Amino acid sequence: MPVDHRHLLSLLDDLMKPISTVKISPQDEEHEQILTINLIFSNACERFLETSTSLNSTLSLNNDHPAYYRYLQVHLHLLEQLLICEQAHLSSPIPLFSIQDESTLSRSLSFAIFLGVILHFDEGIYVSIENYLKNPSSSVHFLKLRTDLTHHDRMFYLRETLTHLMKWIQTTNVKSFITHRLCSYNLLELILSHLQLLYSPNLKYANIEFSSDGFEYLQTNFSNLFIQQIMLLNRLLSTTANSPLWLKTRCGEILTSILIHPNNQGVRQIFQTILDSSSANDRLYVSMAQILSTCPKQFKPEEYIKRMKTQLLELFHEERYTIIISLAINQLYRRFPKLMKDEIFPSLFQLLISCRDQSMKHICTEEQLEVFIHDLYNLTSPIPNEQLRHYLSEAHLSELINIYFALEQSLSALKTRFFQILVTIFSSMENEQCFECFQRILFHQQVFSFKYVPGQESTFSLIVENDSTDNNLQLICQLLTKLLFAIENNERLVVKIFLHFLQLLVTEKISNDDLLWSESETQRNIKQLKIMEMLKSLLEYLTEHIDIFIKNVDDTIRVIQIILEKISKTYQSKSSGTLLTKTTDEDDEDLPADNEALQLVFTIASLLITHYDQLSSENKQILASFHPALKLIEGKHSNPELRQLAHELSTAFVTFGAVKESSTTTSNILIEEVNEERDLRAETFDNAYACLKDPSIPIRAHGLILFRRLIERSDHETLMKIRENDMQLLKCFQEHLHAEDSYEYLAAINVLHALANQYTDEILPRLCNEYINPTRKLEDRLKVGEILVKTCRLLGDMSTKYSSLLVNTFLNASKPSEDEMTRASALSNLGQLCTVLKYSLSKDLTEILHALRNYLSIFESDEVRRASILVCELLCQSLEQSTWLTVLGSELPSFYQLINQLYKNDKDDIVRLHAQIALEALNAICQDFLQPPVILEKKIHVLS
Repeated sequence: MPVDHRHLLSLLDDLMKPISTVKISPQDEEHEQILTINLIFSNACERFLETSTSLNSTLSLNNDHPAYYRYLQVHLHLLEQLLICEQAHLSSPIPLFSIQDESTLSRSLSFAIFLGVILHFDEGIYVSIENYLKNPSSSVHFLKLRTDLTHHDRMFYLRETLTHLMKWIQTTNVKSFITHRLCSYNLLELILSHLQLLYSPNLKYANIEFSSDGFEYLQTNFSNLFIQQIMLLNRLLSTTANSPLWLKTRCGEILTSILIHPNNQGVRQIFQTILDSSSANDRLYVSMAQILSTCPKQFKPEEYIKRMKTQLLELFHEERYTIIISLAINQLYRRFPKLMKDEIFPSLFQLLISCRDQSMKHICTEEQLEVFIHDLYNLTSPIPNEQLRHYLSEAHLSELINIYFALEQSLSALKTRFFQILVTIFSSMENEQCFECFQRILFHQQVFSFKYVPGQESTFSLIVENDSTDNNLQLICQLLTKLLFAIENNERLVVKIFLHFLQLLVTEKISNDDLLWSESETQRNIKQLKIMEMLKSLLEYLTEHIDIFIKNVDDTIRVIQIILEKISKTYQSKSSGTLLTKTTDEDDEDLPADNEALQLVFTIASLLITHYDQLSSENKQILASFHPALKLIEGKHSNPELRQLAHELSTAFVTFGAVKESSTTTSNILIEEVNEERDLRAETFDNAYACLKDPSIPIRAHGLILFRRLIERSDHETLMKIRENDMQLLKCFQEHLHAEDSYEYLAAINVLHALANQYTDEILPRLCNEYINPTRKLEDRLKVGEILVKTCRLLGDMSTKYSSLLVNTFLNASKPSEDEMTRASALSNLGQLCTVLKYSLSKDLTEILHALRNYLSIFESDEVRRASILVCELLCQSLEQSTWLTVLGSELPSFYQLINQLYKNDKDDIVRLHAQIALEALNAICQDFLQPPVILEKKIHVLS
């Protein structure tokens, strides 16, 4: 008659009750504690033998074994009987065990694993996994049973228990609860048991034999879970002090054997296990790449890379592993550059290698090119992959540029992605390296004319065309310029390339460029043509970014100095002839290239002189040295347009104070000088008005400067004329706001600022309109904003009348449609305005806070968010104790919550810092309001 599984579970539950509730006094000595534990185990076994007479099978216990081991044998016997019952019931759709039964079985398995496996581990193994197992506190007392066990005893009992458990796993159905529980929750203990019985140094003290068949069975049939547990064990061992060295070594060898398994699936299995058990992030990807790029000690690098080659290339084209493999390839290239070039790169960059073969006419199909570009993007896009970018720029720059030219002349959708790749590669270079690459591309690169042409079935193919690319030089220069201006942090590089090419166009030989001009006259003319086309393309872009010359003024002003010095020497040595180096006896006219170069020099020099006040004293001296050369060109150049340009530029030098005008016939107007020694007698209303009506831009600008000085000095005549003129002179100042020249425009702005105190109603709206005028340059708008803030401070409490106008102006300039610099400046000005308006902000506060909440979104740029939180900080600092509730009103809770949330959660350090300062100011005001300081004073009356 079969045994009822309920009866077996009842026996199992009774068996565990006295052990689960064991309480041992910590005051007892260790020997007494062990006697108590053994007594509990012995009583539990005797109790079982008395109550198990109804079982068909009998269990014989050897009294020579320790009490705990006899208790373990009873557990294993009951679990085996229950396993037999469960196997017979698996065909039934109704499960055999209830939830309470499964809880009883789980506790029983925990006892079996602890007493049969963990108790017998070598020193250090249990400690390594103590936090992972989380055993009950009583297990600490049970571990004292180890003191009476020899090495042989521990190995013997461990082998017997493990043999029992492996028999269940290998012979029973995996759907069984007991088997599933054992494999899912205790696989790590089973793995450790096998490793100890196979490789422990203490085996020399034990006379036992053990086969590795069970270990191989676990690795084969539970591969994913097995890998997960091995990696967990490896992590625990590496982070725990005094872990057994032999176990660390064996664990690493197991992972290596999985990694390079002949089935070429080891890397996939390990990575899949990691990704399935962890949330993917950049840090995890870098760690996984580190594992793959570390060569095991037992292999030579060349052997390891050859074994991993197939897996690397296969997984690289699977989206889930692409980032990891690209990082690993970059790290492997950093460690073993020659091996990677020989083994891996020929497969990755096969298309680029094919481009070098001059005999090939057909390079690749559209599908092949799309796969290659996708691979190339994945290899270069991750931030740590700078090594691969440097390799591509050194080894395959010519092929990449040729493909870029071909794609840009086509309608292919691939050109956008390929352009991003090139930008990434060039952005990772140093400026010097990038400069050399562009010069090599333009002058020294052997160019194949690739074309991306339509083929069969509406697809495209990359082919080699025999026509020379020099015929399309203009397009090539435009494409190179487009690439140059897309490079990150390119301002210094753009200026360097532009000035270098300009210098090459003017001078005959420049140091380190002797080879450039060592060819025949025909080749020199071709290269000069390339320079002219490149300068023309650069200038088209620079017209929109002309201010970068000011940001790199040191390089700019010295190159202009070299060019003008060369021109001066040429005129001093020749009374006639061409201006620059390419001179002939037959032609007395200047070459077009020379004239174009000189026009560029004049353009840059005029930019420098309009920003004269921003230059250093050294640069001002160099700029002043340009004036004689300008006068020389003005008098002797054969081109009337260039003579006129030189005349206007030399006049500007005088007007802006770069040099003194010695001749009295030119103008009787004294100009603002660097040393600030001014002749105040010339600063009269008549002189200022005469300059204001002059047709020359520099003179008109100087007239505005004179008016500003007169107004700031409260000149009686000037102020009287302005009033008597029925505001016509004021309207004249306002007309100069339409000037295209920045110097004249800003001079007019400064005049209006000086008059703001007398004619606020007329001037302030005009200044606001100029600030939000999108047609004005960014630099001009920023200066107008600065003047608006200065005007507000000048008005003081009177600015309350214009608070809505000013707030709306700055909020309008901070709209998302504006560029980031304008928005950040507008918000900064708004913060300064808050410190002036103070309690007058209440009527506009709702609109301001609504805008700030939007601008402090994580989707905004860092500059806008930092400027927005700065407004909050200045707003809090400007509040006064007597008016803060009136100003904030109902907005106080949401405003405080916004700043507090940014302080606690924002990822930007600067935003958090400003939020902290704002909170401190707000808290201080609130505390002073709720708890005003107690002033202790006592009146003392002195009797007379």
